[in-house]
Amino acid sequence: MKPVYITRTCQIANDQLVMDGVEAVLDYKEIIADPALRRRMSRIVKMGVACGLKCIEELAPESIDAIITATGFGCLADTEKFIESIVANSERLLNPTPFIQSTFNTIGGQIALLRGIHSYNVTYAHRGLSFESALIDAAMQVAEGKKNVLLGAIDEITASSADIQRRLGMTREYELGEGANFFVLNATTSVKDQPAVFDIDTRSGKQTEDNLVEWIVEMADRNNIKTSDLWIIFINSLSDIKNNIKEKLGPNNNIMGYKSLIYPTFTASVLDYAINMLMGLTKMKILLVTEYQHINYSLILLGRG
Repeated sequence: MKPVYITRTCQIANDQLVMDGVEAVLDYKEIIADPALRRRMSRIVKMGVACGLKCIEELAPESIDAIITATGFGCLADTEKFIESIVANSERLLNPTPFIQSTFNTIGGQIALLRGIHSYNVTYAHRGLSFESALIDAAMQVAEGKKNVLLGAIDEITASSADIQRRLGMTREYELGEGANFFVLNATTSVKDQPAVFDIDTRSGKQTEDNLVEWIVEMADRNNIKTSDLWIIFINSLSDIKNNIKEKLGPNNNIMGYKSLIYPTFTASVLDYAINMLMGLTKMKILLVTEYQHINYSLILLGRG
């Protein structure tokens, strides 16, 4: 695939706003001016909409050709509220707001409504491959000639969902988390050494160490790169076996593990980290090797265009 340039980034994690690697004070009132609208928004909607609006604040609505969002679990708090109201009110006289805001495409739709953007708007909800699916779609949109594609990933954690995941044994190796990340993608850039996505691939089903090594080599060969010229980041449980894979890959001293939080679209947060990391590298490319719940795996190749 042709390089897809990442021209703007924005992240909200733990109520901190980070734009293009620079932290700023987060004030929802400045980003979402309507107080009535803010009151109706749940935490994830407020977080996602604010992050998306901040990412495109300097762009005219007519210049944004697509909004593509990803979420693994969707708006959990609003879904819980609606289900609780069904039980409490015996399925009668229900408040429609939690239901309206519980749908997966709420955040992408709200961003479009608030900015008056009348373009392609879609949400991916593929659990551990949600963000990767959205990124592939965004790259395809850019390849077809679209400019300023807004790509976002949002997930939240609630007390109920955390309890369920712990009881199912899904959190033995990780700490649960949440976050919002948005990026603006383009086919071209006027900035020298702009971060770009060069390739992406996904797999489902348990992957062995040999499978991963073969897969990494395949991607390197496809992009005419030696694995020794890659800075490889193994994410989540793969960080525990990075040394085993390092031996099988041969001479490669540029391998690190990244194990922090887990949520379905956590790859977007690591992508933001890798973009900042690229600023300190010269000619090397970064390969993100992600695993989610030993079921979903992805490779994302980054570099400077």
